[in-house]
Amino acid sequence: MLQNSPRWGNANVKSTLTTIKDTSLTAKFIKRGNREHEQFNRQLSGKDKRCFIATAVFGIDAIETNILRQFRDMHLIPSSLGRMITSLYYSISPYIVIVIEKYPVLKIPIRAALRWFIRSWR
Repeated sequence: MLQNSPRWGNANVKSTLTTIKDTSLTAKFIKRGNREHEQFNRQLSGKDKRCFIATAVFGIDAIETNILRQFRDMHLIPSSLGRMITSLYYSISPYIVIVIEKYPVLKIPIRAALRWFIRSWR
């Protein structure tokens, strides 16, 4: 049997699967992003400070990032549709951040679009 073979024992299979899982670039970025956001959220007495894309292009404490969080909290979170949009954003934005980190030139048009949105909203 495969399991009883010294070469294919459970430990070797688990080790191989763990190695494959851990080397995935997408998994690394998502884990790192989630870990960093969880650490930051723990420091903030219950406020949700996630804003993946804005954090990637402006920085975690940038004025623009905080304005976008304020928009989320004031206009999206109070309604069920807004919460669904926010949930969708949180599920896809880590992947967008991976692309932004791979192609930093994308920060320029994304910053411009977000700044346009901020000016339009305010």
